[in-house]
Amino acid sequence: MSKASSVPIEFRAQIDGRAQRQYIKKPNDPPPGWKPDIQRWIDQWVERIDHGVPFSAEGLHIVEAQIDWRLISNSGTDEGVIRPVIGAGGWPLLPGSGIKGLFRRACPADKVQRWCGSHCASGDLSQGLLRFHGAWPADDSWTQGLLDVAHPQQNWQVGFKADQRQNGHSAFGVVSLHRPLLKIGLSSTQPLDDAEWALIEATLRKALERGLGGRTVAGYGSSGRIQGDVLFQCGLEGQGPSAKLLDETPEFRPTMFRAAIRGMALRLFGGITDELTTLQVVGELFGSLSREEKQNVGLLATAYTNSQTSLGRFGSGSWAQPVFATSGQLQWRQARGLRKGEDALLVAELLAQLHGLVMTLGGFGRGWRRPDHRIFLPSYYKSGRPRASIGTHWQWLKPSELPEGVHVQSADDIEHLLRQAQGTARRWLAAVNRKPGHPAPWREILAPDRVGIWVRVASDPEDAAAITWFHEEPRPDREGLKDPRDLKKTDIGGRVNLVGRIWNRLLPLSVEDGGSRPTSATAGAPFARPSAPGGALARPASPMARPAGGAAALARPGRAGAAAAGSRQQQLSGPVSINAWNGPYLESVVLFVDPRDQGHGPALRRRLDEGGGAEFRRVKFTNP
Repeated sequence: MSKASSVPIEFRAQIDGRAQRQYIKKPNDPPPGWKPDIQRWIDQWVERIDHGVPFSAEGLHIVEAQIDWRLISNSGTDEGVIRPVIGAGGWPLLPGSGIKGLFRRACPADKVQRWCGSHCASGDLSQGLLRFHGAWPADDSWTQGLLDVAHPQQNWQVGFKADQRQNGHSAFGVVSLHRPLLKIGLSSTQPLDDAEWALIEATLRKALERGLGGRTVAGYGSSGRIQGDVLFQCGLEGQGPSAKLLDETPEFRPTMFRAAIRGMALRLFGGITDELTTLQVVGELFGSLSREEKQNVGLLATAYTNSQTSLGRFGSGSWAQPVFATSGQLQWRQARGLRKGEDALLVAELLAQLHGLVMTLGGFGRGWRRPDHRIFLPSYYKSGRPRASIGTHWQWLKPSELPEGVHVQSADDIEHLLRQAQGTARRWLAAVNRKPGHPAPWREILAPDRVGIWVRVASDPEDAAAITWFHEEPRPDREGLKDPRDLKKTDIGGRVNLVGRIWNRLLPLSVEDGGSRPTSATAGAPFARPSAPGGALARPASPMARPAGGAAALARPGRAGAAAAGSRQQQLSGPVSINAWNGPYLESVVLFVDPRDQGHGPALRRRLDEGGGAEFRRVKFTNP
């Protein structure tokens, strides 16, 4: 070992060849035991800490707070690397000044002066009674799961550049605490009775609803359900492939909800105004740092609360991968004061419609552009070949509690939602003194001449139609013609490192609250499936076609066994799933137009306009 390699990562220059904690570059042929520099730094940190709590609670009033997911706090010590303040014994510490700032904003008006003192710039100075001693973990379990990741990829997902090779995206290492139980220390310069301490603790807990630490608008630092000042909330349940951290540890990451809603906002505003205006307006709503979007503290913060999440494993051998099943409450609140023109009621309306669009046409998390094959194409896993989990599935919980127009149940509902969402977006532009313009030149925007949407009713999960198209390779028939629905390894269907231009979604058709009881399809529905297959547009039998057999075809894949997962050594069970709706579905196909494609895209649009062999009907989408 050279002398240079014996120097701890903390004291190395942050340059290529010495140490780069933020930048993750895995070698093409990594040696055994290779770890990114940030993981080596974490290992060197935690191996020297005191395993007993180094902070004393003597003389303090302690309030405990359980963080729902992750807590991030930036010490500012290391340029380019986000990691917490390190206090006594090597333990992370949240300074009391930040907690006091949260507390002061939640204080009753008649208590601010007594508890927190006067503002430095207003009149006579006076000290408050309370002292804030910071927050620290209750035990040393915080040493597990410290490696976090930031992976901005909106340019890749939405397609800012026509050449997808220019839509680069990279993961960056971050250090954050995973689900810590915190002890928050308070004291008073004067004796206080139990009633006043109870009021102080209640005020602190109200303050913690806004989130503790950094990136609270993205769901970090949340602690319990938001009780007041909620702009929009909805119950969700879903399943799909789980995210993985840089060390391959599987983790359910609630940040995917915010990412999906932000992405839909980009597509919505990008369909009615120019690129720069869209980036700036969405940046003001959700936060931004880039030069184009400008630096903004976002108006909207989100938290995923009251959640029940299970991680499992699906597949076998090298195809095995972690999967999740979750249900919970997604809540949105105001993260800052309203600026000129911004209106809380209008932004709440916009949020509701964005959720309606995501749930109707897309989804959340990895693989959201496809339906979950475990539900809608179980025959895919019966070939005997090992295969990975593909696609996600999401359902509303208590849809009757949603605002009007959000719970889509028909093609007419989608048309109404699209009109309403575009109208609300235009009203928001006017409110913040922006103007509509020529649509953004991105791959995915919601503009009538840039996207087509088709829907049909599937009588049950077995009746999904478009899901098989993604597994058919284009091959000419006897007459030399190709079926445009054959999408495997095409620009429309997507390939490795190439995002496709088509979404496929199946939305449960049900008005039941919290139940999964199937209902029969409405007789004589305007786009009901014919009683017998066939006809001029019928598709030839496919090797990926579902086997007949009802319940057998819907049987869950077998357990894949347990496996160790990453630094937390989390034992994963076999497949996990929600209780998916077993009744009718509204199946949608969303196809984005590429002006450069003069062959496959137009042919597929024509075929869908003819019904696609499955009674698809085009949704009427025009500018309001």
